[in-house]
Order: sequence, then C-alpha cells, then structure tokens
Amino acid sequence: MRIIAHRGAAAFKPENSLEAFREAIRLGSNFFETDAHLTRDGALVLWHDYDFEGRAIKTGFLRDFPLTTLKELLDILPPAANLNIEIKNDGNIYEGIERAVLGLLQTYPPRLKERILISSFDYPTLQRVRALDADIKIGVLTRAFDVGAALALGAYSVHISLKRVNDAIVETCHKNNLKVFVYTVNTAAEAAAMAGLGVDAVFSDYPDLSF
Repeated sequence: MRIIAHRGAAAFKPENSLEAFREAIRLGSNFFETDAHLTRDGALVLWHDYDFEGRAIKTGFLRDFPLTTLKELLDILPPAANLNIEIKNDGNIYEGIERAVLGLLQTYPPRLKERILISSFDYPTLQRVRALDADIKIGVLTRAFDVGAALALGAYSVHISLKRVNDAIVETCHKNNLKVFVYTVNTAAEAAAMAGLGVDAVFSDYPDLSF
C-alpha cells in the first residue's frame, strides 16, 4: 500500500507550500497530492479552500500573495515522482481550469503526464478533463460511491474518505480494475486497517507514516 504525501508533508510544514513538498521529498516520498485553483489572471495556485483570508480566490488577488503555483511544484518533483492534482471547481467556478491544467502539463515532456492523476469532487469537471484528454489518469473523489460513474469516465481510481470506505467498496472497485485511495490516514493503526482492507494507497499528512 502506497503513502501519498497529502498537500506535501502537511503535518510538518504549511500545507500546499513548496516547503511542505520539499520536506515530503526529503522524507522519501515519490507520490504527492495537491489542490489547484485558477485565479482570474490565469495562475494555477495550490490552496485547499475556496477563499483566502475571507476573500474569494476567483477575484485574482492571490497574485499579491506568495502562494505556490502548480508550475513551481512540477519543477521540483523528483524524476520518477507521481502527482495527484485535485482540481477545485465545484459548480464550474473556474471555467476553463481543466484546459489550463492540461495545457500546463503539455509544456513538459510526455513522461511527466504519465505520472499525473487528476481528481475532483466535481463530476462534470472530470467529464471535461476526459473530453479534453482520452489518456490521462482520472481519480473520482466521491462522497457517495458509484462504481458506474467511475467506469463511465474510464477512471483509474476511486478516492473515498476513511469514514466511508469498507470491504465491499474495495472489492467492487478491484473487480472493475479500479484502484482505491483513501483520505486522510494519519495514524499507524488507521494505515494498518486500510492495508488489511486491501486499499491501494492512502493520503497522509505524514509521508513517513509506517504501519
């Protein structure tokens, strides 16, 4: 079972910062997760929430703050690293973000895209990603498990919370050649339980988590 560095080494450094990802690299991680927003001036920035100090990201004001960009993260990834980019786009708040993410990836050698996994809670966002790119790996973030929805996208994985995952979901996914990634797993006991279920990977704020 793989450990995915959730927003970098978020337990040790500010989440989604270059420092957090550098710390995760130092701890030996080769699989990372981050959240991407699109500002009005076209920047893909790494941040979890839909606001920043009470102000909507979509206004574009974030150019005045030293937030990490997706390009900055891509530029420091180790050569064989994998990255899960969660597109934050509920209700299509960032029209065109799918094309912006895929366009940025196209500026890198093709071998990078092979190690990228795109996920989102917003299903139409994933549909637009698939329409734009028939090959990129897709992870379906779900609060209500529906294997049919994942299969319709040709998804690579289903991402589900620690509270909702169970052996039936894992079995159904594996029977349909879908991997199961579980968030957020921060203790050895939780990780051992997920390994016992046959989960393929867990997201953890502790990239050095052992179990």
